[in-house]
Amino acid sequence: MGYRVYFSNPVATTAAGFGKVARLPCIFDNRPGYHRLASRYLIDRGLGIWDPVSHGREPRSPPTDRTILNYAHWLANFLEWANTRGVDILTCDYANHVHGRYQGEMLRGSWSRDATPLSPQTINLRVTQACDFLTWLADKGHRSTFEFPVETRSIKMGCATSAVAHESFQIAVRKGKIRKNKRWLRMPTDEQLHAWLKRVYQTCGHTKGLMCETVLLTAMRREEVACLRTDTLPERPGDWHLSKEDAPRHEQRVLIDIKFGAKGPSYGVDHGDKVGPERSIWIPLDLAERLHSYREIERPKALRRLVEREKSVSGKRKCIMESVHLFLDDVSGLRLNARELYRAWTSVQLPFKGWSPHLGRDWWACSILWGELKKHEHLASHGPHPSAALLESTAMSIIRLQIQPQLGHKRDSTTMIYLQWVADMLGTNLSIIYELDLAGE
Repeated sequence: MGYRVYFSNPVATTAAGFGKVARLPCIFDNRPGYHRLASRYLIDRGLGIWDPVSHGREPRSPPTDRTILNYAHWLANFLEWANTRGVDILTCDYANHVHGRYQGEMLRGSWSRDATPLSPQTINLRVTQACDFLTWLADKGHRSTFEFPVETRSIKMGCATSAVAHESFQIAVRKGKIRKNKRWLRMPTDEQLHAWLKRVYQTCGHTKGLMCETVLLTAMRREEVACLRTDTLPERPGDWHLSKEDAPRHEQRVLIDIKFGAKGPSYGVDHGDKVGPERSIWIPLDLAERLHSYREIERPKALRRLVEREKSVSGKRKCIMESVHLFLDDVSGLRLNARELYRAWTSVQLPFKGWSPHLGRDWWACSILWGELKKHEHLASHGPHPSAALLESTAMSIIRLQIQPQLGHKRDSTTMIYLQWVADMLGTNLSIIYELDLAGE
């Protein structure tokens, strides 16, 4: 039995006086037994007591529960490797062990489940976590200093109000990180997309189909979709904030605010959902009307099934009061989470291998970019070279002013793939060179 990630019973842990750490994971080794150092590290990270930047000298906002769980799994993998290879975590170093052996074995495939090389992203995340843990051990006095080489890189942040359209800052990056392959977008055809979505509705039901379609039409993350509340969209259509009240229906959009399940810093927990940074997004009027119809007609039927299982009046009342999420399972009446959305998305025949909710967000971005560029076809009259430059400049404005705010992106490196996509669609070469493989990969 290898190293495993576990959770304690939160009720028992809280009753014992350890409520602050009841939600945090711990690691058991191959005995199996509680791995004290690794679990203590996860507590310090989960409570914001220590991080690799401040080294515990100042308090920081703690990572999200999902991030801490990822840290635990990546660390458990490193600890199992060290135990299997006979490497002492209290004396190992970066060059000979972490980079020279651990990273090298994952890159060659000798340390992987199916003996094939792992992706650069997986390797980089695991090695970074190993370095952070060994640094923590040194800071806490459990081992000698752990050092690894770093280099400074410049990161560009998109900014619509900046005179140069971006802002830069410096960040230290571990030397020896594996360079990721440049990401190229592949989008389904309209026919493939419609056929796939129809299969989701037919196989998984109206509610899950509507959740998947919401990703496509709003670019919300699947966690954000699952965390939508019954009052996210104002209950009265007359209170909806419309983009252009005199525009044709197909151009109308409704403004909503989202913060539950949003990526970024955590500002607390509400009904089991992380409260993240709030942002305003636009959703199509047609989708808003269908969400409203679901809220008024289908959702009460699902909630009734949940309430009927409660025997007391007080239990029924409490059940209704605590059911705040918009999307409920048609059979059980319980809220549908992001995992269930993903399962519905991938449970039917896909347009192509790898089609995921994340690519659904990309599909929205590409659709918006392509649709907006069609309004500027007159730029082609300026000749081939000015046309490419002007189209590129227009695309940049669309990305920064419309796409980035909707997606909740800040770094240009995460959205410049759309500029490359449109260049491929137009058969032109980019005249501006953007460094996509930046720190934070």
